[in-house]
Amino acid sequence: MSGVANPRRRFLLVASQAVGATALWAGIPGMRAALAGVPATQATGTDVVALAFDQPSQSLLKASANAVYRSGDGGRLWTPVQLPSTSAPRSVTSIAVSAGAKGSLYVSGPGIGVLRSDNAGRNWSARNEGLPRTEVTALAAHADRPETVYAYANGHGIFRSEDGGQHWRLMDAGPRGGVTRFVHSNMPGSMQSGWLFVAGPQGVRRAMDCFCGWRDAGELGRAVDAVAYDPRRPSSLYAATDAGLVFSADGGEKWSQVNAPAVTIGALVVTPDGALYAGGADGNVFRRSGAATPWERMDA
Repeated sequence: MSGVANPRRRFLLVASQAVGATALWAGIPGMRAALAGVPATQATGTDVVALAFDQPSQSLLKASANAVYRSGDGGRLWTPVQLPSTSAPRSVTSIAVSAGAKGSLYVSGPGIGVLRSDNAGRNWSARNEGLPRTEVTALAAHADRPETVYAYANGHGIFRSEDGGQHWRLMDAGPRGGVTRFVHSNMPGSMQSGWLFVAGPQGVRRAMDCFCGWRDAGELGRAVDAVAYDPRRPSSLYAATDAGLVFSADGGEKWSQVNAPAVTIGALVVTPDGALYAGGADGNVFRRSGAATPWERMDA
């Protein structure tokens, strides 16, 4: 069937001409699902690349390459978070929420740089002074300091901002192999305020946030696509590999295989109450409330 004869393609073509880049950025299928009151995961057809939890609003956030969604019921129903329209190509790779009562939302990716919203996505401001915005591929919020945030730019390294993204400073070249995802943990033992754990082609690597040198966190010996820590026990880590999900109770010294959803995991987050969420293909999000409980597909 040709592209002209295919009804779905014809609908998307007409819709794109009618509503422009803003609606396409929010995701036409996801928007339609939200208006109909059904889970957006049934309509997007795109993989989950990032997860975050907004403590002040008790909301779960997920991102695909071209959209961000928010859920107030733990992932059963999703509504789109409208991002600024643009004519330039861009892709979402990371989302993060700052510590503290404000809960500022950050979104980043190539062509985006870093965006920040202080009102749950109703308004946005670009936070790119000092950043190579076309190269930003990963983002992490400080575990305790609301205005400290980190960004990784391909070919440059890890930048830090201590004023909510207003100004950035290159701190470190980053670990060998680059950064796919990373998180900041307030695990004890740092010479400064915590640790950075990086997921990348070399496995999981870690460094104190004084950037005093990188070392392997254990010996996974394979690429890692996502990493998350438990805010109740900052030395407890989860990492997603092509062989499944692994867990460390000692800051990455030793890892063990744990039960995982039967999907390729691209994103992880642990909520303050200890629930572990995993994002996978086609927008699916899974939840496990405890180590002994089974995984639940949230949009099922």
